[in-house]
Amino acid sequence: MSERIDFEIARVLGAPIDPNFKVSLPLAEICNLETAQPGELVRIFNSSDEDANVDDIYSVDANGGLTIHKVSPVAPATMTFVGVQSKLEYVLIDEILPAADQSALARKKAGITRAMDKKELSNILAAIVAVASQEVTQGSGVDLYDLIQAMIHKVEDYGDNYALLVGSSVKEAIDAYDKVNADNFNYRVGLKEFIASSGITVTKVIGKVNGTRVLATDKLILVARDSTLAVGKPITFVRRLMSPEIQQLMKSEQAERAISVAQAPTVINADGKNTLGYGVFGYESVIQTITNYRALAWATLA
Repeated sequence: MSERIDFEIARVLGAPIDPNFKVSLPLAEICNLETAQPGELVRIFNSSDEDANVDDIYSVDANGGLTIHKVSPVAPATMTFVGVQSKLEYVLIDEILPAADQSALARKKAGITRAMDKKELSNILAAIVAVASQEVTQGSGVDLYDLIQAMIHKVEDYGDNYALLVGSSVKEAIDAYDKVNADNFNYRVGLKEFIASSGITVTKVIGKVNGTRVLATDKLILVARDSTLAVGKPITFVRRLMSPEIQQLMKSEQAERAISVAQAPTVINADGKNTLGYGVFGYESVIQTITNYRALAWATLA
């Protein structure tokens, strides 16, 4: 290790994220992924004249809330970056000083990365569910097959190549659908075959962030990833790249997501013990924008 322990912690924790997996899998499934240079403005233009209502776009704030923007081919909307920060973690001196394999650092890095990935995904899924006009309701006599079919009908005029993000209860219902309904139908319906033939990729979303599930267990979100009205996917995710000066200040080796380490140990009063540790947190600046809300549909399984 170097003489400065905080430099060593930052070097290991701040290693570049895998270029093949810059974001969580569900986010990569539904978003266009972009980066912006320091100081660069991110503007969204309306590229469609097929439907006048598609000039409404939504930006997503740090809590998954929506701000509506009106855009046109000549008057773009300028998006605002918001910060995403992990909670403050600690690397204990007793863990780091004798650690030859640096496993304590690896655990902290993995925990910070998971937390920030879940927060990114949670924000965009909360924003989708906040678009009330895209809800598909499950009426009386409508089962899961009918519900998914209605969601497809909701978005099929605006895109195809579907991704279906589901909570754990919905995934279980999909898996058990044929068996549960074996005695109810006069013929086999085959929900999984219908999903596959419709070009839908199913992704189960699990985990919690800040004590709340990333996606409620009874929620379904359908995203048409090849839009007929705009280029690419209906959601755009942008990370602000950090300048070399800021990277050096935060002792980070990556430009998109910084892992910052306190320069000196901090007293941690856990269980009344004055334990020393180095404070560690992750930070990034992002834009999450729904550019074509009509290519999205969501529902709640009754």
